[in-house]
Amino acid sequence: MPKVKAKIIKTKTDEKGRLLAVVQFNRKAPKEGTIFVAKWGAVRTLSQNSLYWVFLNWLINEAGLKDKGHFSEDALHLDLKKHFVAEKVFEKDKFKAIEEGTTATMDKVEFGEYMDKVDGFMNDFFGIDTSPFWKEYRDSYSL
Repeated sequence: MPKVKAKIIKTKTDEKGRLLAVVQFNRKAPKEGTIFVAKWGAVRTLSQNSLYWVFLNWLINEAGLKDKGHFSEDALHLDLKKHFVAEKVFEKDKFKAIEEGTTATMDKVEFGEYMDKVDGFMNDFFGIDTSPFWKEYRDSYSL
C-alpha cells in the first residue's frame, strides 16, 4: 500500500449527516469507492520516543530481561509491536497471518497508552517492578 500525503480541499455535511470531503493527493490516489484510513493531529513527541528507548534499555540491562533472552532494544521493540500492535488475521476461525504493526503513526495519546500497556505487561508477565525506573524519571526529569 503506497504511503502518500493528502490535503483536504473542502468539506461539507450532506442531508444524511455524513461528512464529505474533497481530497487532493500528492501522488497516486486510491480508486473511487476505496476505503482508507486517514490520520491527522499531533504525532508522538521526540521526548516520548526517547523515553521509550531508554525504558527498553533499562528493562534489558537493569531489570533483568537479558536473563529472559532479550538482548537488544530493537529486538524487544519488534516483539512488543508483534504482541500489542500487529493485526492478527483469522480466516474462518483459522490463523492466517500477522500483519506487522507500527508505532510510528501513533499520536501522543496512542503512544502514551502503548507505553502503559508495555509497562503493565512487564509487571504482569515478567514480574518486573518498573517503579524504580519511573521514580528516577520523575525525580530527574519532571518539573
